[in-house]
Amino acid sequence: MKYRKIYILMTQYPGFDAKILRLRTRFPYTHTSVGLEEDMDTFYTFVSKGYLVESITRYEKPGRPSFPCALYEVVVTDEVYEKVKKMVHDYKARKTMLKYSTLGLIMCFFKIPLKRQNRYFCSQFVAEVLNKCNVLKLKKQSTLYFPKDISKHKELKLIFTGTHLGFVEKFVKKRIK
Repeated sequence: MKYRKIYILMTQYPGFDAKILRLRTRFPYTHTSVGLEEDMDTFYTFVSKGYLVESITRYEKPGRPSFPCALYEVVVTDEVYEKVKKMVHDYKARKTMLKYSTLGLIMCFFKIPLKRQNRYFCSQFVAEVLNKCNVLKLKKQSTLYFPKDISKHKELKLIFTGTHLGFVEKFVKKRIK
């Protein structure tokens, strides 16, 4: 049986919303995304503009401050990996229909599950993908997941903590060479 890795990237972005989330959860990371081992620079997530295929290297700009991040990995069968890959690409194909769920995030603060069609916040999206593809067994509904909740799953192995520039140097630049 062949095994592959799926990655969960957690980052701390600046801003008022992120500060509120850090205070509420007492966890340094406020944003999460899922990546596949093919490319350590491409991650899938939701942001205020909706579904996003994000590149960590896009934040590598002169004068731009570095921000904290953590990388987790989970080993899965090739079959599960392909399910995750298909699912994130299905979201990408429906990108124009998908929106960010600000209300869902607010309700999450109050521990009230709110599932709205085609609306997600980042950690809800990651939790839902990992649950539906049998990577993680959720203990509660995906609409109640913050990044901190995802990080607590024993299946995930923390493999990096540092800054996004350190991440790029260690994982992305290494692949390019």
